[in-house]
Amino acid sequence: MVNAALISQVRKLDVADRIELIRTVWETFDEPDLAITEAEKVLLDARLADAENNPMDQSPWSEVQSRLLRQLP
Repeated sequence: MVNAALISQVRKLDVADRIELIRTVWETFDEPDLAITEAEKVLLDARLADAENNPMDQSPWSEVQSRLLRQLP
């Protein structure tokens, strides 16, 4: 579990610094830490193929985010 004091400090950072922190933490992972299963690979490949074959069915992140935020209580 992440220390609450650490999270409090992270929340004080501006967006650019939080993004840089995410990038820095991401770089601490080794390749085996990020391994995906064969089933996950198949699913990702299928979704990528669908996105490439049906580009008009896709939504930009701003629209997806807006839909998700409207569903919050």
